[in-house]
Amino acid sequence: MKKKGGKDVEKAFLEPSFEYLVENGLENTSIRDLCKAMGVSSGSVYYWFESKDDVYISTVKYGLSKIVNELFTMAFQRMSKLEYFFETFLDEVDKYKKEFRLVFQVTSSPIYGERMRNKAEEFKFMYEKYISMLSEMLGCDIEVMTSFVYMIMALLVDYVMWEDLPTSKMQLESLYKLMKSSCKKQKFNS
Repeated sequence: MKKKGGKDVEKAFLEPSFEYLVENGLENTSIRDLCKAMGVSSGSVYYWFESKDDVYISTVKYGLSKIVNELFTMAFQRMSKLEYFFETFLDEVDKYKKEFRLVFQVTSSPIYGERMRNKAEEFKFMYEKYISMLSEMLGCDIEVMTSFVYMIMALLVDYVMWEDLPTSKMQLESLYKLMKSSCKKQKFNS
């Protein structure tokens, strides 16, 4: 994305574009469709973005950042009762299944995948910040917390892809027990 417009572009274009792509699918959406739905001209879009690919990648990256921030915010709100976090995590993920599936589609695409995966470095910085905060809150070693967070993210991907609720619940229960035995602070009571 070109460095023009900043937050205005996010609010005016990226957020509604992500919602449009989630509802209509990547393969069913052209730049013309997005422009029409957003009420902007294609000239404006190409002023903000370098190419069609840049529009899709920037839109999905924006959407994924928003979801990740919302899920980590929910996690921090539930840290005082960590068992509750684990019991309700999949309910929260259910709210974003369509969004995650779009992210998976773009990330695994032969057209967009490599560029989207290159953006993953930016997400690693975001994750590191959240992992550090969680580690401090729960009294866990940073390496241990990093493993827990990435295991939860892998579980999320597996759950969204296959919708195997019993297996995902079993995995979360095991992670909770492991986390409870690995962290020092007593934030694990119901």
